[in-house]
Amino acid sequence: MGRHVSSERRRALRGRFLLALLAIAALVCLAAFSGYRIWDETRGRPPTRHGRPSPSASPAVVTLAVTVTGPKCQVFVRVPGGDILVNRSFVRGQSLRFDEQRLSVVLSDASAARVYVNGRLRPPGKPGSRAAFVALKG
Repeated sequence: MGRHVSSERRRALRGRFLLALLAIAALVCLAAFSGYRIWDETRGRPPTRHGRPSPSASPAVVTLAVTVTGPKCQVFVRVPGGDILVNRSFVRGQSLRFDEQRLSVVLSDASAARVYVNGRLRPPGKPGSRAAFVALKG
């Protein structure tokens, strides 16, 4: 003989099953949202031990201060032979500052950023041209 499950028992099991599915879906959504927030907060920041983004890069005497003035600019900064400090695209108004002895800098669009080296403004490059230079402290 087969095993019989009453209709009341079947409804109760179905309800528990749907509740378990709903709980799993809620946990997956929560985990995805948390992961996105963590990723979103950390993706645009350069390492804090070397530099920090600031609302505006003033010409204070630091080795390098970059403020993006064009729509966007890919910025690559590294300590020669050492750590890559930043390698990402910045948009208009974003800035960064570094105070190291020597820095290798590459800008994807030399006219899209205002660059200060040791407090002195570097002349802007031609629109659309790549700029690569070394910033020395002092």
